[in-house]
Amino acid sequence: MTEHYYSKKQTSKLIRREWAVEVGGKKLFFETASGTFSPRKLDIGTRALLKYMALPEKGRVLDLGCGNGVIGIVAAAENPRLELVLSDVNSRAVMESRKNIKRNKLKNAKAIQSDLFQKITGGFDCILSNPPISAGRKTVFAMVEESFGHLNPGGSLQMVARKTKGGEMLSKEMERVFGNVEDIGRQSGFHVYKSVKQ
Repeated sequence: MTEHYYSKKQTSKLIRREWAVEVGGKKLFFETASGTFSPRKLDIGTRALLKYMALPEKGRVLDLGCGNGVIGIVAAAENPRLELVLSDVNSRAVMESRKNIKRNKLKNAKAIQSDLFQKITGGFDCILSNPPISAGRKTVFAMVEESFGHLNPGGSLQMVARKTKGGEMLSKEMERVFGNVEDIGRQSGFHVYKSVKQ
């Protein structure tokens, strides 16, 4: 079976890289590993989500399918009053996320390995995700469906996708499940979609 960044266990040779992201004049440092999503640089979709994500003032936030943890770590650094949970099915990604949380000295974030919501408990005020569109419609739609059940009333799901590569399909599914969807930002063909649990 072909190995993907959304496979549970990675057997490919481990190659590590490092890069930084600037947030509000402060640099956050990341170590990335082969066999995880976008290990060479910050991808355009994640960059768009970081630019346009609408974080709550307080509460719990989930970075679903966190990869090396950049979305959750930036959110945790931007607002220390938030409690961040970073999750990914990929054990190598979770290992890197834990290292990056420690490296950036964050006390309000933790990373867990979970296949979607299997090991995730409690409700959230916001769920952020750059979903693995290449994993297929079934996986991405499950992320939307299950997110609804894990959001507190008034909480939002925010996802990014390239409009011409699954974004339109994703926004329609978010509207179907939540009854609403808003396009809150776009960059280089990527759109950030937001649905609120009424």
